Amino acid sequence: MRRRGSVFIPAILLGLALSAASSQGQDPGAAARVARLRAIIAPMGALAGEWEGEGRVTTGPGRPLVVRQTEQVAWGAGRTVLFIRGTGYSTDAATKDSVVFEAAAVAWADAPTGKIRMRAYRDGLEVDADLAIRPDTIEWGFAVPGGRVRYVIALTADTWHEVGHFVREGGGEFPIVELRLRRKK
Repeated sequence: MRRRGSVFIPAILLGLALSAASSQGQDPGAAARVARLRAIIAPMGALAGEWEGEGRVTTGPGRPLVVRQTEQVAWGAGRTVLFIRGTGYSTDAATKDSVVFEAAAVAWADAPTGKIRMRAYRDGLEVDADLAIRPDTIEWGFAVPGGRVRYVIALTADTWHEVGHFVREGGGEFPIVELRLRRKK
């Protein structure tokens, strides 16, 4: 009969051994790999921090839904991965501060391709997003039935302005979201 915690001891010892080997320089390529991955994802580093402001979401004809939007963007895995969490809170008096929608994404430096990859999640769906990073904007998007969704984020040191459109196959764009955020941290 096996004791309850005994399965975890080998895992802990393995983790400590790998950590010790890495810290003692037994993997001479580790520092170079991490430096390369950090350089790949560096252009997205301006997103890191906490952001808050107003979001306007168009769900159909009529007035857009106005939300208080937050974006929390944090580094992980030795600054080679960004974790992004966006939450829209109701501004309506009857439902004030209840969550209207929530999304998450992970962006990482892909060593084999030398590119940044991103996977986004919302309402049980996940998409692999295309990215185009320019000095003053980050554009990301993905295919959906009937067209594409495209977001463009314009950043300064303390502002995040994001505009999203549904781009219909065969032409025509329709706005779906606009965020105007300020850096909190």
